[in-house]
Amino acid sequence: MPSSSKLTKHLTYAVVGAGPAGLQMAYFLSRGGHDYAVFEAADRPGAFFETQPRHRKLLSLNKRFNGFPETEFNMRHDWNSLLAEGEGPIFGEYSEELYPDADDLCRYLADFAARHRLHIHYNRRIRRISREADHAFLVEDEHSERWTCDRLIVGTGATAPYLPPDVEGIDTVASYEDHVLDPGHYANQTVLVIGRGNSAFEVANHLAGHAAIIHVAIGNRPIDLAWETHSVRNLRAINDTIVEMLHVKALHGAVGLNVRSIQPAPGGGFDVVADEEVPNWRKPGMLELRLHYDHVIRCTGFRYMAPELFDEAVRPEVCPKAKYPVLDSSWQSTTPDLYFIGTAMAARDKQAASSFIHGFRYNIRTLVHLLERRYHERPLPSRRHPVDSVAALGQLADLLLERLSTSAALYQQYGFLCDVLRFSDGTFTIHEELPKDYVLEDMELASGDVILMTFEYGFHRYPKGTNPLSFITQMDETTSRRCAAYLHPVFRHYRDGHLVSEDNLGESLTLRFGKYRALRPTPGPPPAEDVERQTLMNILNRVSQTTEEVFSERALLENHAFRPWPADRPLDADGLPRCSAEPDHGE
Repeated sequence: MPSSSKLTKHLTYAVVGAGPAGLQMAYFLSRGGHDYAVFEAADRPGAFFETQPRHRKLLSLNKRFNGFPETEFNMRHDWNSLLAEGEGPIFGEYSEELYPDADDLCRYLADFAARHRLHIHYNRRIRRISREADHAFLVEDEHSERWTCDRLIVGTGATAPYLPPDVEGIDTVASYEDHVLDPGHYANQTVLVIGRGNSAFEVANHLAGHAAIIHVAIGNRPIDLAWETHSVRNLRAINDTIVEMLHVKALHGAVGLNVRSIQPAPGGGFDVVADEEVPNWRKPGMLELRLHYDHVIRCTGFRYMAPELFDEAVRPEVCPKAKYPVLDSSWQSTTPDLYFIGTAMAARDKQAASSFIHGFRYNIRTLVHLLERRYHERPLPSRRHPVDSVAALGQLADLLLERLSTSAALYQQYGFLCDVLRFSDGTFTIHEELPKDYVLEDMELASGDVILMTFEYGFHRYPKGTNPLSFITQMDETTSRRCAAYLHPVFRHYRDGHLVSEDNLGESLTLRFGKYRALRPTPGPPPAEDVERQTLMNILNRVSQTTEEVFSERALLENHAFRPWPADRPLDADGLPRCSAEPDHGE
């Protein structure tokens, strides 16, 4: 389209941004036969990743070999590929590294857009979004070309750095986005890094071999470590060099400073005023510290919504820190028909993977189904399973075991996306991968008897402060399901939106169950295969009332796999985790 044209073209969907989220949305809109276009400021997709992350190493896993054959299962460990229904490309074709280079992602995204012939207008930076009298959005680019659309989907990712409003002078220091990368620039000098996330520790790690002293100012609460919180949003092991150096007394470290003001010093460097809380002192209080550093680098994250793009009448509300838009359970903003995708979807999900490709790719596939349901009178995808006999219960249990053993969406979006089993007239109707909140808010989906199936962690069932590294043994079979700590299936039965009961399936190191559990068959009876199937049959039967039979849910104590200790052996379980949760049904 020539830049001199000012004619307005109408679209059903306009997508702003051709990063991973915009490409994923375009793919599914195209497959759904919808009229759409993507608008991208750069002349290529994924341009953000040409400069970010600054040190070029992605935090997203590229684990190409996983032992099991299913493509869906292997997507659990491919954190960079977009969903393409078997049509490719797959990111593993672009890098062999577990933590790949960002340049490889740029190549991958360009090939994805080209292979699927996505409708993308490049060099079209959107500068203004408003609304017409007929409620259509008006989207105008920097060349004054205009389009209207019925629905607007924003996938712009990080739009601007986030500057903490309570730190005076924060705008005078170097930032994650523009600091000098050459570590020699910091040789034998002192550096203050402000931030508590991966970007702050990424910068500190990069400088650790050159700077004399590095302090990472993390504020007044401990660092959130991914291996403790089980959230990939938190500090990852690949970036924890500074944490280790603190604990082996190697000068660098994370410090509990709340920076209040920063001022360039006349002789160079920066004068910093910071508070440090000391609640553990005999007389608790606050210390005021005056410090000097040769360099200060701000690593305080990004904003994921640009209010300046929107006319006041269509400007969405933002969360209290103005980093994310306010979104409902279908990712719609406070402006009707305006949706956000990509990292902005983390406004609804602070625990699972919505901040990353391997999470929001599933959110986006689900969002397209929700849009088709709302605007195009297309029912949500579903399948029906009558349970009019014990055999039928077993067949459905087998299907659920296969689903639990392979699903990447439930695995990555644990506790957030769920499969829905709606029971009526002797039949379960199954909808896959819906936001849990969306289901419970929808009168049609939540009416009657409904089972929501998710993956979830269970560390909250243990005393606060329990060491995650102490979970090295299997739980007692008589409590293991309710006390499962690592990711495991959870089934909640609701009636008309009210919780009736909760059941848990036990843990599995591979997150595979029943006959799908073993990588390679081993001699002897598989102790967990039948018990997991029969546990599922009991869960289903308590809702369907198909039979009066109750199926056994015990295995290990009933076969040769368990040998009790001799009476004279001391019982020493000190340091091992102890669960106080009530047992599930049947335990």
